[in-house]
Amino acid sequence: MRPRYFRLLPFTLLLSTLAYAQQVTHEKEYQPPALSLTQLMEHDATLSSALMTYARTGDSATFRSVILQQADAGNLGAQLMLGEQFIPRQCTFEPNHDVPDCGRDTASAAQSPNPLGIVRSYEDAAQWLEKASAAGSGEASEVLAQLITRMYANGHATSYTEADAIRLHALARTQGFDVEPISVTCYKVVHGGQGISLGRLPGLIVGDPPEQPFTSDELAALKKLGVSGTLLYGGGSGGGDSMLLTRPQGPLVHVRVLLDHAPEAEVRLPMPAHRDVIYVQQGKGFVAIPADGENLPRYVIVNPVKGPTPQVTVGTQTMDGGVSGGFCTRFP
Repeated sequence: MRPRYFRLLPFTLLLSTLAYAQQVTHEKEYQPPALSLTQLMEHDATLSSALMTYARTGDSATFRSVILQQADAGNLGAQLMLGEQFIPRQCTFEPNHDVPDCGRDTASAAQSPNPLGIVRSYEDAAQWLEKASAAGSGEASEVLAQLITRMYANGHATSYTEADAIRLHALARTQGFDVEPISVTCYKVVHGGQGISLGRLPGLIVGDPPEQPFTSDELAALKKLGVSGTLLYGGGSGGGDSMLLTRPQGPLVHVRVLLDHAPEAEVRLPMPAHRDVIYVQQGKGFVAIPADGENLPRYVIVNPVKGPTPQVTVGTQTMDGGVSGGFCTRFP
């Protein structure tokens, strides 16, 4: 589902921001951070017009001129755009290398046209991201933190320290931009027997279940809740928040969703904040293990899909309000 090579600012996404953000609705509607790039672009007539003109004409020089003028004048959206566009592209299969030095894929990793017609540079990226971070953009703070981590990983000399990255991650969270590495996996519950055994959904073509998806304490909690039988791994979702935010801070968060029937409609489960959770379906709702803990303002979304081959999908809501997901399980 990921693009073949790491891309920076998704201009096609920005061109359809309004429609994309409206794909998910809920009584507790998630609101993307006001100082994220997609939100800034949506509410800035000058930047939006420049982007649409570039999309229509392909005139990088004029586009660049407008963005640079706006950034020099203190326009936060323009500064954030420049910061993200200056970042060198990362190789997908060699994550600690930059395009075009992509190992076995070097020959096919030619530079794609840069919409602003600028030469990518870590130093220039950091300069503009620093400005946007100081102006309150949590996205800028988080991107810069991950950029520092990336520079260390690929051996790029920098005056930034690992402590700077830690500081910027923390700053981004205080600015309302909290991302985490997350993995969501689904299990179909086949009731029967006294204990809990693990298996794989019959006919599953791709995907291997985790070797140890539950701790001993979690299995004990499931038994206490009355769960017994076989838990058949089906699929899941995860892998980072976006193409740009691929190096979030902290350990991988594990969310396990257990279902014994297809939900009647879309279900939104709170996305745990930097902690592991199991969601167990009971009737029309879900019970969380553990029951208490902090959550992010985004959701894990379980959705029944009707048709010739009915199935259930699962997705994680991203910072911009979109959903990244895949196959969960199927019934019967």
